[in-house]
Amino acid sequence: MCKPTLLRVFWPIFLLGMTGCSITHAIRVGDGQRIGVGQMIAEVHNSPVIFVGERHDDASHHELQLEVIQSLQKAGKPLAIGVEMFQTDSQPALDAWIAGKTREEQFVRVYQANWRNLNWGLYRDVFLFARDHGIPMVALNAPNRIVEKVARQGFSALSNDELRALPAESADPISDENIRFMTAYYPGHGKNSEAFRHLGEAQMLRNRVMAKGIIRYLAQHPESRMVVLAGGAHAWGRGGIPAELGKLPYKVILPPFPGIDITDGADYLLD
Repeated sequence: MCKPTLLRVFWPIFLLGMTGCSITHAIRVGDGQRIGVGQMIAEVHNSPVIFVGERHDDASHHELQLEVIQSLQKAGKPLAIGVEMFQTDSQPALDAWIAGKTREEQFVRVYQANWRNLNWGLYRDVFLFARDHGIPMVALNAPNRIVEKVARQGFSALSNDELRALPAESADPISDENIRFMTAYYPGHGKNSEAFRHLGEAQMLRNRVMAKGIIRYLAQHPESRMVVLAGGAHAWGRGGIPAELGKLPYKVILPPFPGIDITDGADYLLD
């Protein structure tokens, strides 16, 4: 989990190989009460943005994501699904999938090009449900080629063309607070090193691009809600995507982070 791939760089605490049974309860952070998943979904029902964080290879988290999506879809209000798993330049492929214009075997190749090393089967039911019910899926992630360059060399290495390919302010300097936030879940890295700052810039780039994508979609579809599927660190309200949403209201559902207190950045913790 050290650094052989960018995937492992960004997800060292979420690729733990954990498996679990179906999730039926959550802890409501506001009052510490243990409640059923159905009640949790009812409580987040009217939020414009609902983050359902995941450990990427935990099937039970994807089952919960599908349950949230299914429940909201049945309510009849327009719904979209924002996905970390696809880069923004793959939006046409997602649109074709939802429109039923792409066979599954073709779409799987696009998925694999975007989301390396994670089995399609983990996400298949979510993507099939979205296609079968015509629920728009929004590609949120920054292009890998740019993220990888920032992770190696920092924001200052980006060309004018690369900066133009990003939403405005995506490559603004990150604060010392951002760096302190990152040390919470990357404790093994030298937090004062230039390499660690580059890692922080790459992580923040992804958060900012994903937040801009959410804001843009909901501005164009103000009647809609968006369920955002993203890794726990990105969904965390303290320093993740939610912190970049400005005044846009949201709710955060997170799996537990081993060894880290995340109660200040979540509304519900999966039990």
